[in-house]
Amino acid sequence: MQMGNFDDLDEELRDILSELGNIGTGNAVTSLAEMMGHSFEIKAPKLRFVKYQDIFQSMGIRDELQAGILVDVLGELRGMFLFLMDESFSRAVLEQMLEETAEDLTELTEMQVSLLRELGNIICGSYLRALSCLTGLETDVAVPDLCIDMAGAIMGVPLARHLKVSDNILMIENEFHMGNQSFVGRILFWPEADTLSAVVERLKG
Repeated sequence: MQMGNFDDLDEELRDILSELGNIGTGNAVTSLAEMMGHSFEIKAPKLRFVKYQDIFQSMGIRDELQAGILVDVLGELRGMFLFLMDESFSRAVLEQMLEETAEDLTELTEMQVSLLRELGNIICGSYLRALSCLTGLETDVAVPDLCIDMAGAIMGVPLARHLKVSDNILMIENEFHMGNQSFVGRILFWPEADTLSAVVERLKG
């Protein structure tokens, strides 16, 4: 069975993927608390399946500066994760962790770049581990890439790469709470066609 489109998923499987969002969030909370040294709250995620042509309208951030962490997924689960965080979220994380202000996100130090990469790796990895555990499919990730640019420019790479596979994107929106501040982070996942097929078969089996 070949499935390259999220439209092929029935309601039961969509509910299972939603539950995966909750499990992944729990994993992320634990990992971020260890990384940042204090409690980190994430509200229950909003999971949606979005057509690629509607993605910018759905997010409303096409022309906003974002930090995008791209993570290639390898192994039996293959595809690409993208974690997007805006300027205020990025600056808050850097100030919290490094106790220094990032005046210009396009001119980050090596340490700042490394920290944002690690944050994105943790967030994406949390959801990937949840999916791997539920399906039993083995997975690995490549070293994450960081891109600071307008959201439209950042998403050009994965859209061009995966459009021929599927015109649907799995989007997970999270609301992160740090002290009295709250931020929205978005995770986008483009699975390879055979990966989506394998996931569906394992979940139905």
